[in-house]
Amino acid sequence: MSKSRAALSHLWPSLLVLATLAVLILIAWYPYPFRQFGESGKFAALLILAAVSLAPALTWFVYRKGKRGLKFDLWVIVIIQLAAIAWGSYSLYQSRPYFMVHTVDRFEVFSKRDVDVTQVTDSRFLDKPLAGPIRLYANMPVDPVAFQKFLKEVMFEGKPDLQYRPEFWSLYTEKQKMALEKSRPLEDLRNARPESVSVIKQLVNKSGGDISHLKFVPALLPNGQFTVILDANSGEVVDMLMIDPWLK
Repeated sequence: MSKSRAALSHLWPSLLVLATLAVLILIAWYPYPFRQFGESGKFAALLILAAVSLAPALTWFVYRKGKRGLKFDLWVIVIIQLAAIAWGSYSLYQSRPYFMVHTVDRFEVFSKRDVDVTQVTDSRFLDKPLAGPIRLYANMPVDPVAFQKFLKEVMFEGKPDLQYRPEFWSLYTEKQKMALEKSRPLEDLRNARPESVSVIKQLVNKSGGDISHLKFVPALLPNGQFTVILDANSGEVVDMLMIDPWLK
């Protein structure tokens, strides 16, 4: 077997692994519009790409028919490659968007590692769909005493803010009409973002043709933002668009 053939024999399985991971990452772990990676996510993705591309190159470099210790060298390359791919994949998996919590006037999206899951008392809050995060609603304490206690915990005791506290959560479907109270007409977004008029028009046509039946709220990712479209009557999430949602 020649050097080139040995390298190709290593390259094709590597590309198959990469294609499988790409489908998993882009469709299940980070579906649109959640494909906005932080620094750790970018590093993990680059590590996977480097492992896939460099390992076959190393195979080409070390391969020589009849070379003493060749099998050992090849196994070392494969083990290092698989370790790098496994670490990068695990890092992306751990950081994937898990919760999408409506809090005050926006959605915030974050990973499971950002929450103390031991405080979750309702298993439904961890019932994440295969693709994308689970949608939840963070209830601000209404009782004045409870509200003051919450403020004290956040401001002076270093406890997490409302959206990261499972004790304040409800399923979004149970509180979606409350989200409408802080939403804005989609027409406002269309008027403020002329570059996105065609995208919004497509969405409106797909949703019945009347823009007054749709509202929007901002959504934040750790390293990005997007717009969540709501049904103006029910508060149900209709769609999500990659449009800057912050209006003056």
